[in-house]
Amino acid sequence: MNLAGERPLTSGGTPFVSIVVPVRDGEGFIGNCLTSVLGARYPSDRREILVVDNGSADRTAEIVKRHPVTYLFEPKIGPSHARNRGIEASSGEIVAFLDADCVVTKGWLEELVAPFAAPDVWGVAGEILSYPPETRAQRYMAMRKTRWQKPAVESEWWPFAVTANVALRRETFDRVGYFDPMLIRAQDKDFGRRFLSTGLKMEYSPKAVVLHRHRATTRGFFQQHQGWGFGAVLLHVKYGLPWGWGHEARKYGELLQSIWELVGSGLQYARRDGEEMDFNYAYYEVLRRVAQRIGLLQGIAWRLKRGWNAEWPASQPTASRPPGSPSQETK
Repeated sequence: MNLAGERPLTSGGTPFVSIVVPVRDGEGFIGNCLTSVLGARYPSDRREILVVDNGSADRTAEIVKRHPVTYLFEPKIGPSHARNRGIEASSGEIVAFLDADCVVTKGWLEELVAPFAAPDVWGVAGEILSYPPETRAQRYMAMRKTRWQKPAVESEWWPFAVTANVALRRETFDRVGYFDPMLIRAQDKDFGRRFLSTGLKMEYSPKAVVLHRHRATTRGFFQQHQGWGFGAVLLHVKYGLPWGWGHEARKYGELLQSIWELVGSGLQYARRDGEEMDFNYAYYEVLRRVAQRIGLLQGIAWRLKRGWNAEWPASQPTASRPPGSPSQETK
């Protein structure tokens, strides 16, 4: 069923695109991100770039303002708040989302927008590859999953588009709502579920490629996966999904198995019979599983303090400012 009403894009065939880039404390990578976006093939008069500073305490604002982009400040901390602020200030027929720790390929925006020529396409998910890794944590993430978007959009259990590289028709937010600010993690999974529940069509564009910088430090790696474990609890609570102890038992069994494999690879490496790369992979595999279990326990504790059966806020956030609002906005 076509819910779009066969609505075409602009008659000229080149839609105006708003590119929303949320960032917090991104002085180490936001400059490279913006340089790549500005260099991507797309008519400059048919796109705008909005960078939403989500309370940075470093030189992020200074670096952003050196580029010909729109700078926005969102004091409410959280990716959903930042993305929603970008939506409110945008004016494009298409709203594209890009993470600040990504760099785009030359043809990224052209490929991301092209599928919208079909009137029944409401969203397009581009591919996310790993930026050339420099640290052990980054190498593990690059090895663990070569492509991040394709498995997400093709998931049988919970299909969604990773918001590091996705574009949506503006009218999508009228049907689906904005990003849920109650979700400090897993906002893209939540939005994807709501998107698909309306019957809207998401297209996958493998040539719309961005390169993502994974967390460089072991501490950052651990915190990220801890957050993903926390986010899993939030999704279960919001949607009333069943929580099976059998599932948890399997997860702890997988953790024990990964610990055993770490011990084995460590012994091999110590005897010089194994590769350092194999030992590092096994090490980060254990860290990933431990971090997610800790995050899950933290999420359960957080929810129990508020009452496990307490109702999730039913209303989805809506625009509090009209598109193009000049509040806290500079170019």
